[in-house]
Amino acid sequence: MRHRHWLSTVCTVLLGFTGVAGATGAKSRPADVVVLATLHQMHAQVPGYSFDRLRQVIEQLHPDVLCLEVRADKLAARAPEQNKQEYPKVIYPLLARGHYVVVAMEPSEPEYGAILRPYVQANAAFQASGGAAVAALAAYSDATYAALKTHWRDAAAVNDATTDDMLRAKHALQQAAIGAGEREGWERWNRHFLTVIKQAAADHPGQRIVVTVGVEHGYWLRQHLAEAAGLRLLDTAALLSPALTQPD
Repeated sequence: MRHRHWLSTVCTVLLGFTGVAGATGAKSRPADVVVLATLHQMHAQVPGYSFDRLRQVIEQLHPDVLCLEVRADKLAARAPEQNKQEYPKVIYPLLARGHYVVVAMEPSEPEYGAILRPYVQANAAFQASGGAAVAALAAYSDATYAALKTHWRDAAAVNDATTDDMLRAKHALQQAAIGAGEREGWERWNRHFLTVIKQAAADHPGQRIVVTVGVEHGYWLRQHLAEAAGLRLLDTAALLSPALTQPD
């Protein structure tokens, strides 16, 4: 009996050490971050990345934490969205039946208005100028999206380097044409997202964080998260292989 008691005690101690080591290992690992680009209302126009496919992709990425492109008050109210239709159609229903830690990425007032004000003012002044650049930039934007829609055969393509490169070029041209307010507003808005994501990574080591954000932000966030300490940025396009995104 004493032998059995000793063996049982040793096993218990070893299992205890294993459990502590496992927990410590999880805490010491950086969070994995996946930037998942969304298409807002355009999900209805891209069959390979429909609203239903977006739902499948989020579920199959198995997030522990969701960082969402909404304000905290809108998230709490599950408010309707005219543009970001993925929230009422996909993400809010997932939250109702999932078990995710949820983080709102957009700033609350008055920071919300303070960040956007120079951006809005610069764009209003640019549109009011009525110059040839206004029509040219609109035509360029339309052509960019027309070309991208032919490229977006699936969720992986929406999140690949080709898409990021095209939208990086689009924003470089917009900033050159519209000026400092456009550049400042875009930079500050994305920097706020970056700060929120980095804090979420610090708060949830060893867990997977999925960031749902409009496709135009993808190139900026991926570039800066790749340089950030304390987290591991995963390759979204590689994760979204056809095998992964097939319905269960």
